[in-house]
Amino acid sequence: MSINEIIASYNAAKEAEKVAKATAEKMKALIIEAAKGAELFTTDLYTVTLKTSESVRLDTKALYKDFPDIKAEYGKVTSSVTVNAMLTAAAAKKTA
Repeated sequence: MSINEIIASYNAAKEAEKVAKATAEKMKALIIEAAKGAELFTTDLYTVTLKTSESVRLDTKALYKDFPDIKAEYGKVTSSVTVNAMLTAAAAKKTA
């Protein structure tokens, strides 16, 4: 598999992931609507439970603003790589 095929497959998978995530969120909203406030309901094929949970997340931006020394003392550095592969202008003309 060439690097161009790998990049094309990567881009296609990322796009499919976006579409699938959006579809899942829409279906989730419909399920919640169908539950009509119930925490449990059944259909002829499924038993569905809905659980509401809350979480508290630390607002690190505000914390670091108010206490700048805390970042140096307790901050943890992580790294990640973001890949963004776009067709060149010449390749886009060929595929159009």
